[in-house]
Amino acid sequence: MTTDDLHAKDGFGFFREASLPLSIALVIPVGVLLVLLGLLLVPVNLGTLPFSPDGQLGLLLVIMAIQMLALGETPMGQYRRSWLLIVIGIVFAAMGIFSCIVPGILTGVIQLLLATLNIAGGAILLTKRFLPMLQGAAEPAASLPPILKRLLVTLTVLNVVAIAFGISMLLPGLVPGMIIAGIVVINGLLLFVLASILLKLG
Repeated sequence: MTTDDLHAKDGFGFFREASLPLSIALVIPVGVLLVLLGLLLVPVNLGTLPFSPDGQLGLLLVIMAIQMLALGETPMGQYRRSWLLIVIGIVFAAMGIFSCIVPGILTGVIQLLLATLNIAGGAILLTKRFLPMLQGAAEPAASLPPILKRLLVTLTVLNVVAIAFGISMLLPGLVPGMIIAGIVVINGLLLFVLASILLKLG
């Protein structure tokens, strides 16, 4: 171990090495993005702030691609980082970056893609979580330790919010803009709650 390594581990304050798992380190910026986006959507809906939907959709897709490439994490669950998943992640990242730079071309495609992934992912994860309980093949939620109950509730609400967010993107005129802003903020805050629970479990 070198002197620099010792200083990194034994430093003070912000200079000390952070013992933060990569999965949680990626959840935090997504939470920041969603909370900030939801708060900014309030003045956008009031007409006091200009807004680029292509930038929003592109950034969401790029972050999703980073999670896929780094962890194999997708809206439909975590999978092995196969070459197929890596190629899909690269394609998603390229589409997101292109949308941020050249607005108006991929807007409809990315909107449909994100809506489908959020709705399908939320529904699949809810089914995987509760179907074994309903069939009696898994431990009932009431018998779980408190921290695991909190995790179960947080993940369930996240899945429901993801479905609601996907529906709002698929049918933009169906849900008022202020409600969409609230959904996005709640989604971001729930990610912070999820990160704190995972840190305690770790």
